[in-house]
Amino acid sequence: MIVFLALAYVVIFIVCAINPVDKQVWFFENLTVLLVVIPLALTYKRFRFSNTAYALMFVWIVMHTIGGHYVFKNVPFDFVNNLFGWQRNNYDRVAHFSVGFYAFAIAEFVDRKKLVNSRVMLFLFPVFAIFTVAAVYEIIEWIAAGNLNPKHALEYVSAQGDIWDAQKDMLCDGLGAIFASAIYFFQRK
Repeated sequence: MIVFLALAYVVIFIVCAINPVDKQVWFFENLTVLLVVIPLALTYKRFRFSNTAYALMFVWIVMHTIGGHYVFKNVPFDFVNNLFGWQRNNYDRVAHFSVGFYAFAIAEFVDRKKLVNSRVMLFLFPVFAIFTVAAVYEIIEWIAAGNLNPKHALEYVSAQGDIWDAQKDMLCDGLGAIFASAIYFFQRK
């Protein structure tokens, strides 16, 4: 399965690298993806996650790669937006929810390495880790946007006029983490 996911990512990456909406935004968004993909590839032989963990991680990788191509607010997501009656393009919020899926892999790693003894901590640690990563990412995004050309900054942050965008993004990350941690616990039993 991992070979299929890796090949699918390479194809999606290549397709999304062709004529992106904004090359600078594409670069920064895919830099984030590569900061996740490269360590996963380099550590694959030493620590293999389950197929479920890789599949869940793949969701964010694909969503972020596609979001980088179109610039998140421009991703063709009308079907979902219309289905829920959203006025705003919420592709980025769904992508943030998928960031939380990494909680599954974190729980799996912590559990297999026996780094915690408590089931409560096994559930909470991945959620806390994702909330921390989400907060740090929003801070980095803010700093990066402050140093980019204003046009690129607006495209990169993709707040779409929402002054609470960063907080809502972090909430989506955290809710995804709670969801993924719950999946881990149900699957673990």
